[in-house]
Amino acid sequence: MISLQENTEQKLINYVSNFEGNFDKMINVILGYRIEQLQKAINNLLSDFIFFEKKYSMKSNEFFILFEEGKMGDGNSDFFQWSGEYEVYLDYQKELKSLL
Repeated sequence: MISLQENTEQKLINYVSNFEGNFDKMINVILGYRIEQLQKAINNLLSDFIFFEKKYSMKSNEFFILFEEGKMGDGNSDFFQWSGEYEVYLDYQKELKSLL
């Protein structure tokens, strides 16, 4: 059983009416939108990775392993941005996989 706050439940009821009560269709539209957003975000991150990979002559996955092992140092702000974006990329990939 799903427990919702009253105002959330009312919003959901109103939204379902747009789909003539077809929960399956509604959920698929919502999930399709999320999949599309994840794919766009992943593509944006991959573009960022190209910049870093060219600048540092290293693939992102190789960089991330070395950074996590503490072998890249901590004096370069690019490394923190790159590693942060790579962590987000991994999270988005995991979420996308769960939706496909």
